[in-house]
Amino acid sequence: MNGNAFGTIFRVSTYGESHGPAVGAVIDGCPSGVALAAADFLEDMQRRSGGAQPFTTPRAESDHVEIESGVYEGVTTGTPIALRVRNETQKSSDYEAFRHLPRPGHADLTTHLKHGHRDHRGGGRSSARETVARVAAGVVAKKILRHEGIEILAWVSRVGPHALASVDALPMASLKQARDASPLLAPAENSLLVEVEKLRERHDSWGGALRCRVEGLPAGLGEPVFDKLQALLGHALLSLPAAVAFAAGGGEALSRLPGSAIRDAIGPDARPESNRHGGLLGGMTSGLPLFLDVAFHAPTSIPQPIKSVHLQTNNVESILVGGRHDAFPLPRAVPMVEAMVAITLVDALLRAGRLRENLGVPAKE
Repeated sequence: MNGNAFGTIFRVSTYGESHGPAVGAVIDGCPSGVALAAADFLEDMQRRSGGAQPFTTPRAESDHVEIESGVYEGVTTGTPIALRVRNETQKSSDYEAFRHLPRPGHADLTTHLKHGHRDHRGGGRSSARETVARVAAGVVAKKILRHEGIEILAWVSRVGPHALASVDALPMASLKQARDASPLLAPAENSLLVEVEKLRERHDSWGGALRCRVEGLPAGLGEPVFDKLQALLGHALLSLPAAVAFAAGGGEALSRLPGSAIRDAIGPDARPESNRHGGLLGGMTSGLPLFLDVAFHAPTSIPQPIKSVHLQTNNVESILVGGRHDAFPLPRAVPMVEAMVAITLVDALLRAGRLRENLGVPAKE
């Protein structure tokens, strides 16, 4: 199985399965001089973990990150960083009924058609459990970006068909405070928690969308042809489990307006005076805040009967997918989105020669 690594210079490879002994990431290309300790991972790993809210999976892992290489005396050394997270509460017996019966809406069927066999326990490699490794790698990437004055913040912007009021104009600190005060990580709306609970009680689930804002990016990051920054970010974000759509900058809305309505006048400081293009022009950053959107389909592991086919007998059977699953997983996707954005941006900065190899050495005047 290919496709287990992402990035060019700052390159992240993940390994492990949902019900294996551990999942983890190996990061190559991380600059030296970055302070890094196990405690740095706690906030994002706890946010990604289940068990905290009634609408998320009750599978509650400690998700303690073990730093196995690449850090000495609390600082990155410039060598590969290995991060391991042990799986502690697997219940493989929950999936025994699906050994030969692929779950509709999952990668079970396509994995079988591709390889002729599969790890049926929780989806194996295709399980969202793999994102633990991405979030861990993203913590390292976000620390590098903060060193450069770049901040990333994602939040829930839509719950099923219910789009939330725009909070784009809020200062970053106020936006983070409002987001973190909501159990849905949706800064503009808390009443939808009731709708999420109603759907869960009906044994159903919601998808939705996340919006992400990046501040502090230099102008000119990205390339104008194949490696447009939005193309790189689209690759990153659409690789997340259940991701079905992506937009960058002004997004699809720009296609609905005449040219006269989407131009940003350029001021004497050689910067756009407004941000209709959401931080991007010609595939490169404009120096203004960058906005991204990514949509996710609803979880399909819901306790409602559905037909599937037995892969050995070809008999059609009715199955009921039990186990531990999310009714609304998007709050858990917030650190996943932030992680993939951070990994992409660090790699783009390194490719552009805008990051030093040793962040512990002061920049030359």
